[in-house]
Amino acid sequence: MIKPQHTIWRGWRNTVKKVTRTFISNRQPQSVSRGGNASKRMLFDQMSPLMYGEYTDAWSYARYGEYYAISAPVHAAVRVLAEAISRPQLKVWIRPSPDADHFQPASIDHPLQKLLDQPHPAWSRAELWRTIESRLALWGSAFVALKRNEIGKPQELWPLPSDQVRVIADEDEASIRGFIHESINGRTAYLPEDVLWFRRFNPINTFAGMSSVAPPRIAIDMGAEALKFNRRFFINSAAPSDLVLKVDVPINDQQAEEIYNAWAKRVSEPHHAHRPLILSAGMDLKRLGTTHKDMEFMATLEWSVEEVARTFGVPKVFLSEFEDATLANVRTMEQFLWRNTIIPELQMLEDGVNQHLAPSFSDFPNQLQARFDLSSVEAVQESADDRANRLASLVASGIMSIDEARAELGMA
Repeated sequence: MIKPQHTIWRGWRNTVKKVTRTFISNRQPQSVSRGGNASKRMLFDQMSPLMYGEYTDAWSYARYGEYYAISAPVHAAVRVLAEAISRPQLKVWIRPSPDADHFQPASIDHPLQKLLDQPHPAWSRAELWRTIESRLALWGSAFVALKRNEIGKPQELWPLPSDQVRVIADEDEASIRGFIHESINGRTAYLPEDVLWFRRFNPINTFAGMSSVAPPRIAIDMGAEALKFNRRFFINSAAPSDLVLKVDVPINDQQAEEIYNAWAKRVSEPHHAHRPLILSAGMDLKRLGTTHKDMEFMATLEWSVEEVARTFGVPKVFLSEFEDATLANVRTMEQFLWRNTIIPELQMLEDGVNQHLAPSFSDFPNQLQARFDLSSVEAVQESADDRANRLASLVASGIMSIDEARAELGMA
């Protein structure tokens, strides 16, 4: 006789608890949080796994999040992606039977549909996907913890900060043992089946997603440094800092210090900013560096925006580059954004939900499918002019009759 699912689940949890109690009694009382279902969370803490996600060099996870606050192009690109991803609803489709070859829409009361529509008491559907996509763009990985009910069904979805999650791999790096969330409240461990892990492809590291910030970060830093340089320049009353004072006679340290102090006072006090500078006989003031025009300040900023646009897959027109924007090319760029960036991203998110979340609500394999509903997204819909031209071409070539074309246009 096959045991009910909830009986199997509880039996498994009891076994886990026994193993965990034995382990806890033989180690120091630090490390992993023991709240909630800590029994399963502590299983792999006793192992000697390979941990991914702790970087201290230029690939630092923590540093990527800062770009959202300090870089206008990155902020704009992430916001465009997150808002677009959060627009369509993720709807559940159900296959009536194992031998059926079609799917039909699930009711709004289906457990998986209800979970996707209200993933968390404090989070809406749009907030969840906006958070997931923002973290995917900034860190290349997004982690969502599954909070299960007493029979093991996912009940809530909890997004975890990407820069606080460590991926635990087997020693042969062939599979994942789990995840560790490190926060100010301590360490919490999750088994692989308790986390939805979305990640961008990374050819360097299988267990770390590739952030969209990584490829253009040098260009982003150059743009930020150019802005800082310009800001310091204007704070100093637009006085250049790369000056050299040439004197025909030797001067001692005290005289040099007096010159430094006079110059500092001259450029630091706004009410003195435009007073003439008087040089003694035998002194000549020259500039060592290049001018702002020679440095092509605006070109540097534009190049930074272009690099962000390329790597994030967001056309420049959506990063506040409105100089050459027209209604026609904005629509074309919006279609490009959706077809080349947003839709592939949505398909990746669908795959994650269908592979790791939907089976928990299925009675047989491939019973449920989650698909984003794009019917309300104008950018992927055919315009009236495009449809009319397409139908006219089909009628002219004899593929479609006039009556069929009128029926498609709702004129029959």
